[in-house]
Amino acid sequence: MQPLDRPADAIEQRVLEIVLRVAGSSRSPEGATPATPLGGGGFLLDSVALLEVVVACESAFGIELDADQDLTPEGLRSARSLAERIQRHVGR
Repeated sequence: MQPLDRPADAIEQRVLEIVLRVAGSSRSPEGATPATPLGGGGFLLDSVALLEVVVACESAFGIELDADQDLTPEGLRSARSLAERIQRHVGR
């Protein structure tokens, strides 16, 4: 594993690890990256699995995501977009 250059990279990697765990091997596409869609065309996570990812991320980072501002279709598009929302809350 390469060293992470920025704190945001570490957050992105941790979010991807959470997504991979929740998705499991049956729903994790080969070569998944932080840009892989969480829904169709990617991990194929349903609303229950997305909720599990969100709860796990909130717990892992000690934050509370805002349903109206963070948990939007854009915010839940990929591990990267979710990590960007988390980054806004970390260190507040």
